Amino acid sequence: MAKFDDVTLVLGAHGSEAATDSNAPVEDLATQIRSADVFANVVPAFLLGQPNMTNVLEKVTTPKVVVVPLMTSSGYYLNLVIPKKLAENADAGNIDWLISSVAGMHERVAQLMVERVNLRLSQNEIAESDTTIVLVGHGTRRNRNSARSTFALFEKIKLAFPAARNRVAFLDQDPEANLVAASIVEGHTVVVPFLISRGPHTTVDVPVAFGLPSGPGVQFPIIQKTESRGGVRVTVCEQPMAYYPEMTDICIEIATEAVDSNSRLTLPELEIV
Repeated sequence: MAKFDDVTLVLGAHGSEAATDSNAPVEDLATQIRSADVFANVVPAFLLGQPNMTNVLEKVTTPKVVVVPLMTSSGYYLNLVIPKKLAENADAGNIDWLISSVAGMHERVAQLMVERVNLRLSQNEIAESDTTIVLVGHGTRRNRNSARSTFALFEKIKLAFPAARNRVAFLDQDPEANLVAASIVEGHTVVVPFLISRGPHTTVDVPVAFGLPSGPGVQFPIIQKTESRGGVRVTVCEQPMAYYPEMTDICIEIATEAVDSNSRLTLPELEIV
């Protein structure tokens, strides 16, 4: 594998400041990518958290930066917010900026999720035909394109589990996760967050919607077994994506492709006030 001594890989994520370890999975992912020794350095950068996207160049010593969007869509944050925040770095104009495709939209993600669902079905000895599989994306009412990647992924999951009851849900658009959860009245449930890290969305919003233990200290996967008239009902909430070991190779792959193809990132010119 080629080595890019003049390129820093920046993992661009939304992040959260809700708990001290909210961004830990992204930081750990950066460490794993760094250990592969493909790029001069690997630095996480957050909209909420440190290093922040507005000051990440303080940790960069190379003339080139390739930004890997550790996100799930190419919507509002990727197209508008992130370029503006990166432009606020003091030396932004002196950097050769590149950008990769979106990590969460990689073609391998669907198969990784299918493998995890199969694992939870097997571990908990529950039948696909007696299970509702719910893919939960963020979504947003601000950009209609944001949900497209979730719907595309949902179609692949439906094909992989034809005997299951498959549902899609969102946190910030319809159908909302709490309403989807309320509609599940029988059988088991496997919840697959199409989300990145362990901020409030994955540690509070999603588990609360499905009646699971929640809070900053919750550990994934979240598994709850409850007695019902039909027997024991199992509800599982899978890990968010930054925990997937395979994300290391995915990020390296798409970053390398961006450098090789010279995929440019144009930052906006900021108004001087």
